[in-house]
Amino acid sequence: MSPTRIVITGMGAVTGFGFEWQSMWQRMLAGEHCIRPWQPEGVEAGAFPVRYAAPVDMGLMPAHLKDHPAWGLSLEKRTRFGWVAATQAIADSGLSPEQLRGAAVLSASGAPAHRLQDMLLSLADDPAQAPSWAQLMARQAQVDPDSSLCQSNDRLARVIADGIGSEGPVINISSACAGASQAIGNAFQMIRRGEVELAIAGGADSVLSLDTMTALYLLGAASSEQRWGTELCRPFDRHRSGLIAGEGGGFVVLETLERALARGATPYAEVLGFGSSLDAYKITAPDPQGRGAVLAMQAALTDAGLEPQQIDLINAHGTSTPLNDAAETLAIKTLFAEREHYRRLLVTANKSQFGHLIAAAGAPEFMLTALACRDDRVTPTLNLHDADEQCDLDYCAHQAVKRKVDVALSNSFGFGGLNTSLALGKYREAPR
Repeated sequence: MSPTRIVITGMGAVTGFGFEWQSMWQRMLAGEHCIRPWQPEGVEAGAFPVRYAAPVDMGLMPAHLKDHPAWGLSLEKRTRFGWVAATQAIADSGLSPEQLRGAAVLSASGAPAHRLQDMLLSLADDPAQAPSWAQLMARQAQVDPDSSLCQSNDRLARVIADGIGSEGPVINISSACAGASQAIGNAFQMIRRGEVELAIAGGADSVLSLDTMTALYLLGAASSEQRWGTELCRPFDRHRSGLIAGEGGGFVVLETLERALARGATPYAEVLGFGSSLDAYKITAPDPQGRGAVLAMQAALTDAGLEPQQIDLINAHGTSTPLNDAAETLAIKTLFAEREHYRRLLVTANKSQFGHLIAAAGAPEFMLTALACRDDRVTPTLNLHDADEQCDLDYCAHQAVKRKVDVALSNSFGFGGLNTSLALGKYREAPR
């Protein structure tokens, strides 16, 4: 009996490029980015050390989405973005409400973003008194209903499932920057095991708040560099200085090929394998030898029944941080060392164009990898003007590359050493 083939039949993305994957794809191929000057809400201009980000521009929202229920309910911003992205993916798939009844919903979301105004409610009128939980509870009516204090971390998964009337499994995943990729990978495995025939999987996040960005800055993850302006995100460049945060969400519809063809759907690409690992090194730094990354990529290849020499493209985690980019490059060179296959690989870093979406990052990157397989076009790595001596691969610098992409990997590596790699392939009617 041949293994179950699983394909992507719907995609939805909310990023700084807009509210659909089509504009994201076209603008990224054109070499554009959506990073711009930014300061946290309520902070005096220029007072916060992190000055650039890739926020979602609400002015880009198309008219047909302005009546979406996400804008009317009390929800965190990340949940709004994710729900809209999932809705777009479902519409893109052409599935009917009845066909969605047994779908699984798997979503990733990051750390809750606490509003400073809500935290101040814990302060007593007497400045000499310490903040107290009792004081906050006495003022609970003043808490913003959209605040994370009023939201559970699984809210995104629940609103998607409720919105489509799903009676299938609903799973929330919290694994930092690997979250959305793990949601997609676990959905893939559930379908392959025969637990469901259909899944909506992805993630959403927004870290563009004072408390979360302060934490990323104090951890040394977020760049506070000024001299490069909006070209601050520089994966693999010797002048890279830290991640540039973005926000948004991305979801895909996965289903068995048999089911997709029976309803007349045209797959974007085929999902071939999923690998995951743990560095067991440090919470805030990758293993400098890239051992965990090697394990995740190898696991994805093994799961897919692929050899390293079959890979054409790697969509890198590529965070523009000094530690990650060097470790990921070394991991790629280690795994693809035979006959120096790493010299023939294309490597791209999408975060140079839409920033780091943290828990959501892996979803739009997965979509862009699928589109590369479909169209044989690879989005560029921007701002790579002076490559680090430890970063010596073909990173598709500056402009999109047109080259045949039959099989690709999409990498997502999270805080805590959580590593995920997904293998995708060009969709073909005949089995591989």
